[in-house]
Amino acid sequence: MLTLKQLRHAMALERHGHFHRAAQAEHISQPALSRSIRALEAQLGVTLFDRQGGGVEPTLFGAALLRHAVQALGETDELLREIELLRGLEAGQLQVAMGVYAAEMSATRSIGELVERHPGVTCRIRLTSWQELPGLVTARSVDLGVGEISTLGDLQELEVEALGRPRLVMFCRPGHPLAGRRDLSKEDLDGFPIVTPRLPPRGIGLVPGKTRVDPDTGDLLPTIEVDNLTSARLVLAGNDAFGMATPVQIESALRRGEFRVLDFHRPWMELDYGFIYLRNRMLSPAAKAYMEIVRDIDGEMRATNEALMAEVHAGLGRG
Repeated sequence: MLTLKQLRHAMALERHGHFHRAAQAEHISQPALSRSIRALEAQLGVTLFDRQGGGVEPTLFGAALLRHAVQALGETDELLREIELLRGLEAGQLQVAMGVYAAEMSATRSIGELVERHPGVTCRIRLTSWQELPGLVTARSVDLGVGEISTLGDLQELEVEALGRPRLVMFCRPGHPLAGRRDLSKEDLDGFPIVTPRLPPRGIGLVPGKTRVDPDTGDLLPTIEVDNLTSARLVLAGNDAFGMATPVQIESALRRGEFRVLDFHRPWMELDYGFIYLRNRMLSPAAKAYMEIVRDIDGEMRATNEALMAEVHAGLGRG
């Protein structure tokens, strides 16, 4: 009967093309690997690998075996994952991919709260672009994504749950030529660079500043594209570019007088993010607990953001 160990050995041999290197990768001796492959060939009654010089190549029989080995080992890993999930929150790992804006709103803070409540859980955060989130979830590289959902549409393999739609402001350094001016138009801002992460297509024709459309993806490219809002804030401190954020994300800098809010407010200026996960894959207890924490914290931060928006309209950041 074939064993998973034999299948792993065959995959290692195909991957490395050499018995010695494959044995090293599997942390066994070369004779032990050779015996394992010979036993597998004897069980099947066929030659799986052509030995030529110092290297090896899969035969047609070997290629067929390897195709099924990948699927069998993948299903085994998924079985082991589900068994681990059923053990509950006493142990386990949660892997979450986050978009830039979602990370600074509630997604990152919620990881800390999860571990505080459940010390046995370990977590990995992957901060990435909103374009890459669906692919990471679909490839099962992460358990859950939290980020922009406006571009997802109706993807049958993915489940999408919207969170809030917190409002945004445009902000700049205090010495910016437009700082303090009232009732700015899009045309006023179009003459200046904008510093943000790459934006989804829904912003085309709406987002002001010097932008262009990526011909390959249809995304809206800012003048200066950054991977995180910390970089955006550092860039803005030294030139006449402007950025876009929720007031809660830049509150401390506004109160210190490091930035000012531009008098430009439009209905489309809001985030659209939520949870992204595989529809037919069991969510772990850790993932479910995390999602509940995110919902609570996100609600609190949206309420704070609305209170800050009222301050903004009353003069916060304008002086």
